[in-house]
Amino acid sequence: MNTDGEETLTCEYCGQVHTAVHLAPGQAARCVRCTTVMAKGRRLGPEAPLVFAVTALILAVPACSLPFISAGKLGDERTSLLFTGVVAIWQQGMRTMATLVLLLGGIVPMALIASIALLLAPRELRGVFFTDSEIAKLVAFLERWSIPEVQVLAVLVALMKLGSLVHVTIGPGFWCYCAMSVFLLMALRGIDLDALNKGVIPTHAPGQ
Repeated sequence: MNTDGEETLTCEYCGQVHTAVHLAPGQAARCVRCTTVMAKGRRLGPEAPLVFAVTALILAVPACSLPFISAGKLGDERTSLLFTGVVAIWQQGMRTMATLVLLLGGIVPMALIASIALLLAPRELRGVFFTDSEIAKLVAFLERWSIPEVQVLAVLVALMKLGSLVHVTIGPGFWCYCAMSVFLLMALRGIDLDALNKGVIPTHAPGQ
């Protein structure tokens, strides 16, 4: 905000100061000096990232509790949940791998979803235990280690290889996990990760 009461927007790369203007949905504001995109008009409402995060959080429950994959041959069928593979890897002696799969494909993505929802929730719902800056830094940290989309890809590759050996059925837990991953990515698109790395809640978030 300048001395005349006009809201301003400063380019983080070259420092050029601009007068803030209202952006139409999908419209981008570029720096006149270096052409860096500084802000985008939201295609959806300002509460969309919070809605996406809450939806992903809700989907995490059936993703963990419903059947993930069923595999059978000659009448013998076994059903796996999301973390059944982690237990199998652990029992095979690959404990480091099992820990990484559990953390990066399960715990960290769900913690990231909860952190985004907390970051974007009304201030009175956040409590007094964490500041906005601390939550923003936590979201930025967890985003670097969250790879649910990689887990989805790994499962699909495994299904392609197992399909020629046994009868494989994809359960509702897998589809809920896929939907959770999509909504997580959509929520991340609604916040400025560069701003989060600095520990602040962005004012001008990328458009949906």
